[in-house]
Amino acid sequence: MGTFQHNIDAKGRLSIPAPFRDVINGTADHGLILTSNLDGCLALYTTQEWTLVTEKAKNLPTMNKMVKKFYRFLYSRAMPCNLDKQGRVLIPPAHREFAALEGETYLVGIENKIEIWNRERWLEEDAETIANPEDLQEAMAGLGM
Repeated sequence: MGTFQHNIDAKGRLSIPAPFRDVINGTADHGLILTSNLDGCLALYTTQEWTLVTEKAKNLPTMNKMVKKFYRFLYSRAMPCNLDKQGRVLIPPAHREFAALEGETYLVGIENKIEIWNRERWLEEDAETIANPEDLQEAMAGLGM
């Protein structure tokens, strides 16, 4: 949980905030999976959480055209990674380009993953939610929240 601002360096290294590192280091293998997110950001999962995501995905109807597109999007961009000794993760150039990551980034803790956002994209996303809370409330009510 939480939102943190960090800079991505010229080599593509991004420091992971201490509260997130604590969760990562508390997992059995400390491994991570980095992938693209349909919202234009990146998603960073522990390998344990990634296993849960893939188990759910296995239950989707594989002959459905949109499921195929989802699989291709999610899995083709997924790659294992680890924290270095300074608590950073290396974001490859293709991932940085997809999410427009350069300079200041936002790391957002979402239930089972960390989203990594371009500053402007995150501020737009957050402002849209704040400007239209009734839309979100209505959608959540429809889902039983």
